[in-house]
Amino acid sequence: MGSDARETAGLTTRLILAYVRQNVGDDAVAELLERAGEARTVDELEDEATWSTYRQKVALFEAASDLTEDPHVAFHIGASVLAAQVSGPLQVLVKALGSPQRVLRSIARANSRFSTSATMRAIEVSSQGGLVAYRLHDAHQPSRHDCAYNRGLLSQVTVIFDRPPAHILHPSCQVQGAPECVYEVRWSRWRPSWRRTRTASVEDTGLLEARIGDLESTVAEIIAVDDLDTVLANIVERAGLAAHAQRHLLAVELGPRRHLHGQGFEEGQARLLGHELLDAGHVTLEGASVLTSRVASAREQYGWLAAFVPRSGGFLPGEQEHLDAYAGLAAAALEVATSLKAAKRSDRSKAALLLLASQLAHEERESGIAERVAEAAPTVVGAERASVLLWDPQARCMRTVAAVGFDDLADEAYAFQVPRGATPELDALLADPSSRRFVLGSGDPFIDQALTHFGHRSASVAPIVVDGEVLGMVLAMRIHGAQAAEAPDEQLAALASLADQAAIALGRRRLLDQAVHLATHDHLTGLAGRALFEDRGQQALTHHQRSGKVAAIGFLDLDGFKSINDTYGHTAGDRVLVEVARRLTASVRASDTVARMSGDEFALLLRDVRSPEDAERLVGQILTVLSPPFEVVPGVLMCPSASIGVALLPRDGGEPSALLRAADGAMYRVKAEGGGGYRTATGAGTAAG
Repeated sequence: MGSDARETAGLTTRLILAYVRQNVGDDAVAELLERAGEARTVDELEDEATWSTYRQKVALFEAASDLTEDPHVAFHIGASVLAAQVSGPLQVLVKALGSPQRVLRSIARANSRFSTSATMRAIEVSSQGGLVAYRLHDAHQPSRHDCAYNRGLLSQVTVIFDRPPAHILHPSCQVQGAPECVYEVRWSRWRPSWRRTRTASVEDTGLLEARIGDLESTVAEIIAVDDLDTVLANIVERAGLAAHAQRHLLAVELGPRRHLHGQGFEEGQARLLGHELLDAGHVTLEGASVLTSRVASAREQYGWLAAFVPRSGGFLPGEQEHLDAYAGLAAAALEVATSLKAAKRSDRSKAALLLLASQLAHEERESGIAERVAEAAPTVVGAERASVLLWDPQARCMRTVAAVGFDDLADEAYAFQVPRGATPELDALLADPSSRRFVLGSGDPFIDQALTHFGHRSASVAPIVVDGEVLGMVLAMRIHGAQAAEAPDEQLAALASLADQAAIALGRRRLLDQAVHLATHDHLTGLAGRALFEDRGQQALTHHQRSGKVAAIGFLDLDGFKSINDTYGHTAGDRVLVEVARRLTASVRASDTVARMSGDEFALLLRDVRSPEDAERLVGQILTVLSPPFEVVPGVLMCPSASIGVALLPRDGGEPSALLRAADGAMYRVKAEGGGGYRTATGAGTAAG
């Protein structure tokens, strides 16, 4: 499909088909396509990587309206975007913006993921809503369905943050001759229930797992498919889920040949841009913003993966990290695929590698990943024993987490570790992560002692490297007196293949950890989000039930924050929020939690409070830490002021949700008294008055 047809993302066509199927039935989907004059298959239209023209989108909306006998069907389809559980990676990125306000401010970038036939922009944004403009490009005829679909999508900017749907007014419409549509998005002040937040957290985890599952299936295809160009085409197609862009380009060099694969380009354009990317390390396309990520493993630079969106949109926060992670996993998998094809090893060895790849795709634990790799090593490498060591940053050593073939020496094998400074060879490995082989009598006291203790005549080592960082190493040992099964160079190559597979699996584990952090922490301040605060609150409740220790929850709202945004702009407001977050974090103990709930509202969880007076003392210290002036914009100083409500477990409630409501109510009493102080749920405290 040429670039002229890439005006509407596959998210929209998938939503239309899903809504018709759910409300009219499976048989109606075929009729929908026939009424819309659609020649593409159901599978194509349900694939989020499939783009359409604006005219094709409108035709599908018209057909859906006829079939459902619902003139407002497009609004209902837009409002179903979260319930339909589509576009998981994009939902994660949008939620990482942290609040409905930040989504509206980023609406131009978010809209470019759905449509290139129109532009969207935020006219104004406040703590309770905003105005959004939408202008369809002159080449297209405005449609009431397109307009209703936009309103449905906008109603969900609050739902994604676990709030009720936003109320949408439409004072100006392009369909009626206005130069652009204007949507008024409004929501009321709202407090999430603990139960609702827990449900949302589970849904976030499901989205992340689905995204990781896509990466796993890509890795499996890379290893299993013989046609390398098919593999690379799959990578660039799946990259659309890592960065929801209009066009993608994969340019890699394998040996003397360049492989150039593009999606969404005119014929020949991808080849020209691919050569430019490989030659210069960057690429430009008129009217587009470009995101690039290096496709490289620990031992090989393959090329680049690039995503393109209209310059008027730009990329969302987090998309660079997503594209980097995808490119890194793709490179590691490419290395496994090429080593499988190039290595001269037995069918048994190759079968063990393929089985390992399948096992690792479903292994979530780091220890489990290490065990699977160690179990495969003797067959793949041709050695009697194998072990996997992972780097322990706290102890600053390589620590054994899996060992195979040691029999009576198993306990000693698991106790084995290589501390930093024990041998210069460890420093050399960390500085230059390449495979190496050590034989008894090498002259290194630490290595010779280890080989002698376990009865080894040699040990081959391959580092496990992810994003340039050595996470561990795979060891294969030959017992003294055993017959050599492979030449040393072949053994090192086989061991490197195992280390690469370990890197794929550990990189996937790291990606999931990063994605979970993204979903559970506020993007602007780095503080915990509501879901994580809930988990910490439940932990504090369990701890109280077991130990009897008191906990306190504080709800903090900045005084006069709206005037900062109105006077100096949202950039200055963000600077205030970041500074307040830094001061709050510095003022609490390591066992406490500070969370950003939304906007200028923060929550505090104070563990193991000795008495109500102790809680009040801690809150008083927080107010003191907040008060020193700092520069909001050049030449302008401000002294942050806050209103804090405090509730104690068990005095003010037996559940975290009850405590949060009590603290919220106490905070409003401080606001009513003039702000700049605190109140407990029982009324004690100070306020400006």
